[in-house]
Amino acid sequence: MFRYELEPRHDFAFIDMKSFYASCECIDRGLDPLKALLVVMSNTDNSKGLILASSPMAKKVFGIKNVSRSWDLPRHHPFLKDLHIVPPRMNYYIEMNMKIQSVIRQFAPDEDILWYSIDEGVVDLTGSLNYFVAGNQSKAEKLDQVSRMIQREIYFTTGIYSTVGMSNSNPLLAKLALDNEAKLTKNMRALWNYEHVEEKVWGIQNMTDFWGIGERTKQNLERLGIYSIRDLANASHELLYQKMGVIGLQLFHHANGIDRTDIHDVLEQKQTSLGNSQVLPKDYIFQTEIEVVIREMGEQVASRIRKKNLQTKLVHLYIGYSRDQASRGFSRQRTIEGTNETKTLQTHLIHLFREFYDGSSVRNIGVTFGKLEEKKFLQLDLFQEPKEQMKLSQIDTVVDEIRRIYGFPVIVRASSLLDGARSIARSKLVGGHNGGAGGLDGLGSEKK
Repeated sequence: MFRYELEPRHDFAFIDMKSFYASCECIDRGLDPLKALLVVMSNTDNSKGLILASSPMAKKVFGIKNVSRSWDLPRHHPFLKDLHIVPPRMNYYIEMNMKIQSVIRQFAPDEDILWYSIDEGVVDLTGSLNYFVAGNQSKAEKLDQVSRMIQREIYFTTGIYSTVGMSNSNPLLAKLALDNEAKLTKNMRALWNYEHVEEKVWGIQNMTDFWGIGERTKQNLERLGIYSIRDLANASHELLYQKMGVIGLQLFHHANGIDRTDIHDVLEQKQTSLGNSQVLPKDYIFQTEIEVVIREMGEQVASRIRKKNLQTKLVHLYIGYSRDQASRGFSRQRTIEGTNETKTLQTHLIHLFREFYDGSSVRNIGVTFGKLEEKKFLQLDLFQEPKEQMKLSQIDTVVDEIRRIYGFPVIVRASSLLDGARSIARSKLVGGHNGGAGGLDGLGSEKK
């Protein structure tokens, strides 16, 4: 059906750092990332730790996965005494990521690199192959040699092993090669091209191992009598479009190895909401403590939208109850007049909370401000004193600027010193996890 000779062809390397967080911690301790027994466990002051990453050997020996709970570790195992359990250090991982990206830039210009997570990205090497590999080798051979150079340079620079999925066709096939073959080969590289679609793409055993197919999508496909990638590639594209819309048509093309993505096209998405959520370190049973955290989160998200010169017209609050409660919690929102003032937004959040809260113990809280729009002027409320409104706006601006220069803890509201408050502790986190020495006193928290 598809004429692959008419499809665009570029030379892609899809690069993934092997067990990135765990490898970083192994390297910092002088351990071999492939042989050491190590897990990165985040507890963020929570007694029930979350395993964020595991070294390859820890996964093999203890049978654990990313992401697991602390209780997934075996209680009795002869090698448990050799296991390193370390806290996450996001600042350190970001530093290592920057080193890796500097390596990639030695092989391609920025416009040919799409690095979309801390440990994975794709590089278009079409314009680089002949520069690094001379001679009459095929493009496949040149791509393999340059990918090997990248792997070696990453290792010599950081000590981290990397896996590379390659394709002289498109980024999808490079990604499928990475996920389904490269991670299993000795040299940690694999090449998939249009010529390999029937053998390799259609041969993927589990549908959920295919990019873009999760458990729910798999169930939807099975209802249509599609039980394999081969079935998907040979199904009726009209039926897939009728039943699943554009997603069904996209899956059909992907199953046939077709992907016309141009990584040079930068998609700018209009941000319609901003929010934050957290799992509390314990069950909160006192309403006053819960409201302290809600106010703190409201202030944090308000500061974020002010930084972008935005205001919100929609306030959303999520409250998740503890597991032993009869109800799971509630999620409510309210349309408001456009604002980005901390005090006003905190008031709306507290009103929502008090309206729907039933007294249950709380473990999760989420705050989101939606219907964001550019703030062009200060909209005054006719029912409040203009001077008071202008004063509140000025206070927010001054507080934001002080925190930007000197850090969050230098100026906090008195309520953040009360029992149950979380903002000071969370200010030391990066991406929701410990950033480094400031969070868990560096390596002092390591235990065996």
